[in-house]
Amino acid sequence: MSKAIDDIDNNWYIDEQFDDKGFEVTFGNDTMYDSPVITNTNLTFGNYQKVNTKADVTFVGDSVLDCKYYTGTGLGTVDYVIQQLPAHLKDKAKERVNNRSVDGYTIYDCIRDVKNMYGDTIIISAGGNDLLAKLPMLKVSKDMNVVMNVMNNELNKLSLAYETLLHESKKHGRNFLLLTTYDGNLAFNPQRFAGVDEIAKSILSMWNERLYRLANDQQRRNNGQNFDVLELRNFMATTCYYNEIEPNKRGAKRIAKNINKYLFDNGVW
Repeated sequence: MSKAIDDIDNNWYIDEQFDDKGFEVTFGNDTMYDSPVITNTNLTFGNYQKVNTKADVTFVGDSVLDCKYYTGTGLGTVDYVIQQLPAHLKDKAKERVNNRSVDGYTIYDCIRDVKNMYGDTIIISAGGNDLLAKLPMLKVSKDMNVVMNVMNNELNKLSLAYETLLHESKKHGRNFLLLTTYDGNLAFNPQRFAGVDEIAKSILSMWNERLYRLANDQQRRNNGQNFDVLELRNFMATTCYYNEIEPNKRGAKRIAKNINKYLFDNGVW
């Protein structure tokens, strides 16, 4: 069940120290091992074209999930979700995953892809690219009140779009994990966010608050579904990005690891 904005329960998140030396995590009787780095850039577990109609889990969204171009391994977050599983679960998991994530996807792209969502668990990462498209509006005026009013209106539009996405994709017994939008490493390229970096973080927080409200609102309707939120800002660091915003191998593994924690805790694996 999702939590209130000011009362987030992070107990299920993995809060250990991360590194690149490999890790071991135990979920119940299952132990997950981080495998050595795969250097074959042609290797990928995910099928980014064919829809898996028999899947139990659908991943849909942007480069937070489809970051294979930025990890240096040819693997994205969804691939690492599968790679991190114990051997006796890994082969079967490949058949249970429907990967609909595409680098660059917006909320509206996800809405158009609702027909291709299968399974009782839907994991969504959307909103980051929509927010990036709004960055020029932060310079519409030197009056901060005007800027915030403009951005509030734009965020309200995006919230309605995200609500439409949930409405179109929900069905009885289907559960959702919504990924927040993180800050990224804006210092990587100061020119890109020059003059708007601090206000951009404020806008980002406002968007994530709306995401939590959407999850809680859907949860309160009690229609046989659960809406949970994975707070990426709790475990992503400046060393987790290929550039300003795209996850590198370390970032992808961290996100995958926490998604797996959710999937185990909720009996999906």
